[in-house]
Amino acid sequence: MTTAARPSAPAVAVRGLAHRYASGAGDVVALDGVDLHVEAGEFVSIVGPSGCGKTTLLRAVAGLLAPSEGSVAVFGGTPEAAQTAHALGLVSQDPGLLPWRSVEANVRLALELTGVTTDVPGLLARVGIAAFARHRPGELSGGMRQRVALARAIAHGPRLLLMDEPFGALDELSREVIRLELVRLWERDRPAVLFVTHAIREAVMLSDRVVVMSGLPGRMLDEIAIDLPRPRIESIESTAPFAALVDRVRAALRAGAHGDARGGV
Repeated sequence: MTTAARPSAPAVAVRGLAHRYASGAGDVVALDGVDLHVEAGEFVSIVGPSGCGKTTLLRAVAGLLAPSEGSVAVFGGTPEAAQTAHALGLVSQDPGLLPWRSVEANVRLALELTGVTTDVPGLLARVGIAAFARHRPGELSGGMRQRVALARAIAHGPRLLLMDEPFGALDELSREVIRLELVRLWERDRPAVLFVTHAIREAVMLSDRVVVMSGLPGRMLDEIAIDLPRPRIESIESTAPFAALVDRVRAALRAGAHGDARGGV
């Protein structure tokens, strides 16, 4: 199977997505009527309260979950076709590294599975872990393990990077360092990115757009264009335009918490 991609096809096109989980107390509606577009090369963050369906949405885009209703297209084809074409990269909060393989061997695993070749030492240098190439994951800090996971996810050159709270378990300093590294990598290679986070400032720092979701059932409340200049550096977080955008995202989340869900973007 191959991806039926067109030059004009968005990286992600989600239409009318709904998903229900069965439970002993009855079905739980995780998503309800979600529409979302991510253009090629665009960085879009999703924020919302815990349990609002953000991870469910990401899993549907990755082809790891069949939604109850609606459709998901990735570069004009199915998520499964995008997987077959090695167009997807995935990073989650758990790095998921193989403990018996070295850093370099963990990154090479993605290449072994896809048949793609790349300069692995150069890639490790780009994410700041070249000096740890022969170390095993158990010998690394949490931040270093996430750098390995990021290197593995981008090793095969995916056109869409899906990131589910990838920095959630890190301390604040490690989070800031790897976040800026992600910005540099994205500005160099420009994959489309769909990034799930609870951190509002992080979403504003990274994104072209921030999508705000309601609590269960997960619906799109608002989307906010982040019209800050690129390349972005850490000092931008102390500016008035940055603070104003953070306030807009926070206000949208508070409106959703008070039941102001409009049911669409």
